[in-house]
Amino acid sequence: MKEKRFEVVGIGNAIVDILANVEETFLDEHLLKKGSMQLVDQKVSTRICSCVQIVERNSGGSAANTIAGLAFLDNRVAFIGKVSDDDQGKAFEDSLKELGVHFDTKKSRHGDPTGHCVVLITPDAQRTMNTCLGVAGALRPEDIDEDILRETRMTFVEGYLWESPSARDAVYQALKKSRKYGAMCSLSLSDSYCVDSHREEFLDVVGNYIDILFANEEEIKALLKAPNLEKAIEMSKKLDTVCAVTRSSEGSVIIKGESVIHVGVHIPERLMDTTGAGDLYASGFIHAYLKGGDLKTCGMAGSIIASEAISHFGARPKVPLLDLLKQKGC
Repeated sequence: MKEKRFEVVGIGNAIVDILANVEETFLDEHLLKKGSMQLVDQKVSTRICSCVQIVERNSGGSAANTIAGLAFLDNRVAFIGKVSDDDQGKAFEDSLKELGVHFDTKKSRHGDPTGHCVVLITPDAQRTMNTCLGVAGALRPEDIDEDILRETRMTFVEGYLWESPSARDAVYQALKKSRKYGAMCSLSLSDSYCVDSHREEFLDVVGNYIDILFANEEEIKALLKAPNLEKAIEMSKKLDTVCAVTRSSEGSVIIKGESVIHVGVHIPERLMDTTGAGDLYASGFIHAYLKGGDLKTCGMAGSIIASEAISHFGARPKVPLLDLLKQKGC
């Protein structure tokens, strides 16, 4: 069989992350729910930024973070996402290309700027995200490069795309084309807010297209309307997919049919910022999965890579990830 050009293509919101440290009281004063993501307009974003001290700016976005992690793991990868022809759009593009990620989605030359997310990090390292989608939400079916989908082993999409009707249409087209060309498909549910808003569509997508589903505990409970994790696990057994459920300090649980595998957490020497932990878990999991690892090994790889992500600010790795996996015996 002819080797595919890419192991994974990611489709998601192209976002620049703006990171800042805040106290718990800041979230209360601004009526922000800790650990959540909310969509904001430019005015609200500017107001929040004016009240905080910015630590750093990084190229981000859920699927882009996962693809960056896979690139660090020496996988051939591509990304599809919309940026504007502005400074932040160029910075986003350059950051991916420096990692060897194929990224050539046509830039927008008018209208909204490149999307950004103000990530507020509390002393317990939890992140609260305020996303101004900008042009990221303008992703359309015509932005989906069918040649890339034809040449990938797996297509990975993020649930945040359902917040934009045109981006959602682009995802459906991408999943259908991926299936047409025999590629596997994976989905990250992204946020319980997204699940609550688009639950029936997510269930339809999972039932018809998805081989690997990534979710945290709250997201899987929301998707299946389960009162607790135990019930969610039982209900997940009926889904014809691999379900990888992250549980923060409790590790993760992987469900495939009647098989339920619990994987422990890898705790870093210091906990700095949980931004991108789930995204990088997906990187490790997918990397091991495509290498033929069993589900426990996939979960262990995900946990190890996620632990690196939370040991520093920002979601992009700071150490060679392949060496890290080798050191941990994975």
